[in-house]
Amino acid sequence: MSRPICYLISHGFASRMVFQTGLLGKLTEAGQAAAVIAPDAEDANLKEFCEEQRVELYQYRPRANFFTVDYLFKRKYFLEDIRKNPALWAKHLRVAYGGTSWNPYIRLRPWFYYAVYWLVQRFPVLRKRFLRREERLLRDPAAEALLREINPALVVATYPINLPESVLLRAARRLGIPTVIHLLSWDNITCKGYFPALADDYIAWGPIMKEEFIEYYGMDEERVYACGVPHFDQHVPFRKRLEAEGPGPGIAAEHLEKLGLQPDRPYLFMALSSPVFCPRGIDVAEWLARKVEEGAYGEEMQLIVRPHPQNVQSNMADFSWLPRLQALESERVAVDYPDLVKSKLPWSMQAKDMERLSALLAGAAVTINFGSTVSIDALMVGRPVVISAFDGDEQLPWWQSARRQMDYDYYKKLIDMGGVKVAYDYEQFDELLRSYIAEPEADREAREYALRRECGVPDGRATERVAEVLLKLARRQQLAEPIAKSHE
Repeated sequence: MSRPICYLISHGFASRMVFQTGLLGKLTEAGQAAAVIAPDAEDANLKEFCEEQRVELYQYRPRANFFTVDYLFKRKYFLEDIRKNPALWAKHLRVAYGGTSWNPYIRLRPWFYYAVYWLVQRFPVLRKRFLRREERLLRDPAAEALLREINPALVVATYPINLPESVLLRAARRLGIPTVIHLLSWDNITCKGYFPALADDYIAWGPIMKEEFIEYYGMDEERVYACGVPHFDQHVPFRKRLEAEGPGPGIAAEHLEKLGLQPDRPYLFMALSSPVFCPRGIDVAEWLARKVEEGAYGEEMQLIVRPHPQNVQSNMADFSWLPRLQALESERVAVDYPDLVKSKLPWSMQAKDMERLSALLAGAAVTINFGSTVSIDALMVGRPVVISAFDGDEQLPWWQSARRQMDYDYYKKLIDMGGVKVAYDYEQFDELLRSYIAEPEADREAREYALRRECGVPDGRATERVAEVLLKLARRQQLAEPIAKSHE
């Protein structure tokens, strides 16, 4: 079999993108060997996926110490203009004003590096010195040894801001192995800062991400392939069914029954975010549950509230939300907990969870979230989206408030295109819900335009297109090998 295409997976959403879509399986079915490098080669979930799709699994963990952790924190102060990037500025303010550590260094660190940030603006030579030190820090002989062992035709990163992935990407480039960046999320380019490692070729979701690769990194247009979103192919059968049969809860009847709701009655679907991004999101969920119970949106209207994985797992969770979520449940209100798996990858999900999410979104009268990717999921199945961008009855500081995400570049583009409607208080929230319940096809043209700009054509063939691009790039490398060897 050929030299493998090797994916770097450091996040559960990346695992979903390459395994649950069957992407790597498509490569192996085409006779192309495939491999994955992850933080834990004994991860039971990954081992099962790899066995099913005939993929080799390898482990890599870079040297981790105080300096590497501090490097990831301070990097934005040396390399970014954080005052002009709302996402990075919010991160700075959150650690400066919202930190809870008693460690004096941790508390003073954001203030010290903010002073460094201003020095870098006046003395750019400090940025150059940082980049030279970064080159040494991200050089790991163990990463090069692992890549020599695997001998891949391509190395594909999914989250290049991640330390292990950036170390491996740089190692691949030093070894002359072609590299690809295939991003797992739409916010990575504008919200995460400049990637520590770049690639030879890039796989984008749609036209917007392709334009961002070109704008932020100066990539040649022919090196960026807009293929769509593999893990959104799951939504397309539901989209087509709705187009044929019309909207209604029937498409999710099986799941509604399991949640204890009436399968033939309409419902609202609310997807929560981490408390870090919507500190009063649970307050808004409780308010909406009361309104539904009172029949404010019709005597038959029901409500499903779905916690984000970060509501129940990870260092961003607020476990005080859990009893409040349980208290929401009634004959008309259900809580749909995500099906997580035990894994060292953050937010690693079961395949059946994505299928259920697709069905529940497709059957909803209106979908609601707090500024997450669920907006795109909902647009994929043709459902209207309302964003809750307020803090219940409070007015929190901007850096802490749910409204701050509306200023982030990637979300602002979606709003400006008319893909979603945003509520900044309960009154607006109520008005938007009533409007879409009465006219679910309102803004359809704008929503479709936004979807195609973000994801390309929603035809269910994104996984196939990504596989085709990867096979093309791998074959290009294999054809070039004899030529390269002849010049040695």
